[in-house]
Formats: sequence, C-alpha cells, structure tokens
Amino acid sequence: MLKNLDSLNPFIHVTIENRILTIKIDHPEQKNALTGEMYNDIAKILDAADQSQQVNVVILQGNEHDFTAGNDLKDFMSAAQKYVGLAADATPPFIFLKAIARFSKPIIAAVRGCTIGVGVTMLFHCDMVYAHPDTEFQIPFVSLGLSVEGGTSLLFTELAGYHMAAELLLTGRKFSAEEALKCRIINQICEQPEQLALQRAQQMSQLPMTTLKIIKKQIRPEQDQIQNCIVQEAEVVAERLTSPEMIEAVMAFLQKRKPDFNQFLQS
Repeated sequence: MLKNLDSLNPFIHVTIENRILTIKIDHPEQKNALTGEMYNDIAKILDAADQSQQVNVVILQGNEHDFTAGNDLKDFMSAAQKYVGLAADATPPFIFLKAIARFSKPIIAAVRGCTIGVGVTMLFHCDMVYAHPDTEFQIPFVSLGLSVEGGTSLLFTELAGYHMAAELLLTGRKFSAEEALKCRIINQICEQPEQLALQRAQQMSQLPMTTLKIIKKQIRPEQDQIQNCIVQEAEVVAERLTSPEMIEAVMAFLQKRKPDFNQFLQS
C-alpha cells in the first residue's frame, strides 16, 4: 500500500524509515504553495499511512526555506471550472483537510519560513508542532474575500481563545513564532525543528501503535464535530469563491497590486 508514494508528485518527497513516514513539501520556486494535485496526493499518502502496519508516526515538513505559502492561487483559479457541481468538501483542499483531520496516528509538523493559510490550518490537526524562530505565520482568508476553512472556527478559538483568534482572523495580519507559541499553535520554538520532530517521532516509533491511536482518540474525542465543522466551512468557502471580493483579491494578486474593496461598500 505504501509502494511508489514518493513517485506520486515531483514536489512531494516521501520516506519511510523505522516506522516513521516523512512527507516533505519541496517546491521552492512557489514557496511550497499547494496545487490541487498536491493536495490530493498528500491525502492519498496520509490515508495509506493510516492503514499501514509499517507506520507509527508521520512527520510533515517543508524544505529548508519554507513550510508552505498556502494555496497556489493561479492553479486554484485555473482549475476552478473542474469543481463546478462538486460538493464543497469534495475539492482538493478539503479532501486533504478531511484526511489530515481523521488521521488516527500521531502527526508532527516542523515549520519554518512562510507558513500561510492552509499551512496554519493544517497545524490545528497535528499533534505536535515545532517552529524555527524566523517562521512567519498568517491566516489571510479575510484579505482574499474568503471565510475560514479546515475546522479553524472551532479549533483555533479552542487553542488561542476568542479574542486572539478574532484578532488574527479578522485582520489577517502576519504573526511571529512567539505569538504562535502564545496562541498554542506550536509546542516549541527551536533552531532545528526538523531534528526535534524526528527525535519525538523516534520516541513514538518504538511504542505500540494501537496504544498511540487509542490515546490520540481519547485526548481529541470530538472527531465528528471537527469533520462536520470542516464540511460547514467548506460550504461557506464555496459561496465566497464567486463573490466580487474574492475575484478582486485574486485579480489584484495576479496583477501585483493591492485589492480595492472600497468599490463594494454599500452607499
């Protein structure tokens, strides 16, 4: 089941060693931005790892520069026509988010550089997160004319509290590793997050898989609630994709200018 996973996508590297499966996102030209194909492939890898007796724990990381800049907007807009008629949560980003949310084994993330959009959202579904001091986080859905995704409305407020979540979601501003630690998005700030993630994974690779899965389920029992939240958020995102604000935000991005949302204000 785990054969040929590394050949699925040239920008996703998969290794398995000592019951540790590592997924490395490596598309430096795009700051590891995720295309629809990449979302689908990572979801397939996670599903295969979840069913495999060869894997106790998964590490999710980027390259030496960035974790991920989030959605590849050019790819997303060019592929948007394919998604017409699909259920909102059947599009690649939500296929991935549902896969990482239901993953029954430990997932450790090591982040650095750009960690934006879904790059933050996916961390809410990881069990441990280690960040380089220079990591730059951002959840910029509001500036794209979009709503939140991936269980963010439930999980981020649980982690950070309402007021901090509101500040970061309603402004879409960038925030530092220190702020991410205060918001409990990450476990620890360290110079070598990939190395620390590997150390933690090595500890768990020697432990009984069944017990790891039981404890993970015990400390996060609200799986149905999370999946329902992902679906509900996906439906709102789908509505926003055709909004004039979203179209203006994407056009501004492609034209390398600031979006003008004032044109949509009610007189």
